[in-house]
Amino acid sequence: MKRIQRILTILLASILSACSTPPGQHHIDAEKTLSASPDFSADCPYFSFDHMGNPVLCWTEKNLSEGVTRLAFARYDITTGAFGTRIVVPGSEGIRASPESTGKIAFKSDGTIIAVFAKPFPEEKNPFAGAIYYSLSSDAGASWSPPRFLHSDTSHHYGRNFFDLAQLGNGEVGAVWLDGRDQSIEGSALYFSSTGSSGGFTNETIVHSGTCECCRTDLLVDKNGMIHVAYRSLTYPSSLAGKQVRDMAYVHSTDNGKTFSPESVISPDHWAIQACPHTGPALAWENGRLHAIWFTAGGGAGLYYTSMQIGSSTFNNRQMLTETGSHPQAAAIGPDTVYVVYENRSMDPPNRHGMAGGNRHGQDQHEISHTSGSPILLHPVINGIPAEPIRLSSDGTHNHHPVIANVAGSVLVAWVCEDGNRSTIRYRALWP
Repeated sequence: MKRIQRILTILLASILSACSTPPGQHHIDAEKTLSASPDFSADCPYFSFDHMGNPVLCWTEKNLSEGVTRLAFARYDITTGAFGTRIVVPGSEGIRASPESTGKIAFKSDGTIIAVFAKPFPEEKNPFAGAIYYSLSSDAGASWSPPRFLHSDTSHHYGRNFFDLAQLGNGEVGAVWLDGRDQSIEGSALYFSSTGSSGGFTNETIVHSGTCECCRTDLLVDKNGMIHVAYRSLTYPSSLAGKQVRDMAYVHSTDNGKTFSPESVISPDHWAIQACPHTGPALAWENGRLHAIWFTAGGGAGLYYTSMQIGSSTFNNRQMLTETGSHPQAAAIGPDTVYVVYENRSMDPPNRHGMAGGNRHGQDQHEISHTSGSPILLHPVINGIPAEPIRLSSDGTHNHHPVIANVAGSVLVAWVCEDGNRSTIRYRALWP
């Protein structure tokens, strides 16, 4: 009942704001900290939703006295505007996570929780060799199955990471990831798998061969059950005489991942770079329109936005949102309104290509320089036109890698705030 009352309150506030709030202004809750315990450092936030539609935030936490990292998560209570009891996933100790490749939580429609996380193979010569594992819980996180391999190939020589999860139209959970097992191709291969009646992942398939090795993938399932996947692909445009570029690409599926469309380029940026940018795309869907946001240095460094009506074969021409943003995430809150959230700071002067020290299969190197006072900005895009950005983080703090969720017409944003020798998760709610 309280949840219904909170939703009605948010909807009423939205209606009243249309009459009383000047255009472009928003109601914003106070900035809060997920956990103030000095014994833990929290990083790598990621939003999902449980089987009842409640937002769930997961993160990687490090016990500072033990030096051990684990995957943890908590549900957001819209009646209190705060997160509930933290749950730690057993078996996730020692996970390898970066803000571009976080551990994740997903839910089947029957309430089964799936925790997915990556771990390294430390004895291998390849420093990026590792595997992706998953554990299941059918009792709201009280107990968990032993970790299992997500992928069928279990050899220890190759890197596998940069995965994403989403509940499918049939109530199961789908996963995409980058896999380095095929050494005959440039880059990595993009794989898809989904859970089945046995509970675990089955029906593994290759979606595309030849992707950038270490940029975040984005898996989105719309309200009609259509699967959308965006990633950074390796392409060789004839206009550049076959030179390799790393531009954002897109595929979709209308049969729960049994088959996928041919790859299409989201935008022909022609970013010719022989390194890993460590910054992936963001997708959002509403009312039959797919929105995409990404970073590129092809044709001018910055964050760009485009959209496509479902059923069309091409995206619209790109628009620049900002020259100084990085690591975007997005949520659609209406037929023609998308909120883009990102960290805003100056580029590292020695390298304006959005990367620093890129590696072939590795972790996010926080490629944008860590200057003090980097803010988190929320950038509305209304009817395809970018509005003025809204600052969410406190002045003078160093913040990065925000995530965003649509919560009953409002948006909930969480991000990493560096706090001395540790980091914390900060969050705020905002609605029109």
